[in-house]
Amino acid sequence: MKKAAGILLAGCMVVGLAACGGGKEETTTCTLEQNGVVIEMNLVAKGDKVTKLTQTSTINVEGYAEEQLDMLDATVESAKEAYGEIEGIEYSVETSDSEYVEKVVIPTDKDTLQAVVKAGLLPVDNEDVTELSLEATVSSLEESGWTVKE
Repeated sequence: MKKAAGILLAGCMVVGLAACGGGKEETTTCTLEQNGVVIEMNLVAKGDKVTKLTQTSTINVEGYAEEQLDMLDATVESAKEAYGEIEGIEYSVETSDSEYVEKVVIPTDKDTLQAVVKAGLLPVDNEDVTELSLEATVSSLEESGWTVKE
């Protein structure tokens, strides 16, 4: 009887710990304004593990010369091609006479994350990265001048 109660108790603990480990997803927002570009990065995480990264860059193009707009369009096309080669990534750009808004959504599962790092589209210290730590990412962004809102 004691053995059965012990096994039942151990089973309940395992289920209880698994439920606690799941937790709900939280979003941390980091922003940076540099050279007329406002960048907002939303890090969706479960605990310390980032599950999705969404970066939105807004560029005010009022007063840009035609050559500058052509260069910006070429950069957008290059980014669209680079991100388009990686399965699971969403890349879009909305343009108007006054601004360009670029949005990149990156799921951070192991395969997608490694593909993005290998393509040089996400700077990280370890090229063999399999997951992103929310704490380490936020700390790195803050050290680079980003403002963090939780």
